[in-house]
Amino acid sequence: MRVNRPELVLVAAVAVSLPMVPGILSGGIDPTAALVRFLLALVVCWVGGALINSVFTRYTEASQRAEVLRAVEKAQQRLIEQRSESADA
Repeated sequence: MRVNRPELVLVAAVAVSLPMVPGILSGGIDPTAALVRFLLALVVCWVGGALINSVFTRYTEASQRAEVLRAVEKAQQRLIEQRSESADA
């Protein structure tokens, strides 16, 4: 699974894990458990980022394809017009 901006995924995982900090500092949450929770948050954020990336990529590619098709159609139309003008002359 590909992510374009891994630093944003890391920031999201830290943000998701931030509510654990007071529990860690007070001793209510074991540091090992906190690390496991952070790694789990990192995996979840990575999967979410990859899904968002795939959606944006799919729509971007579709948009680019449509733009190329429009350009090809315009070029074909110009070619047809040029041929008809040269045939009339």
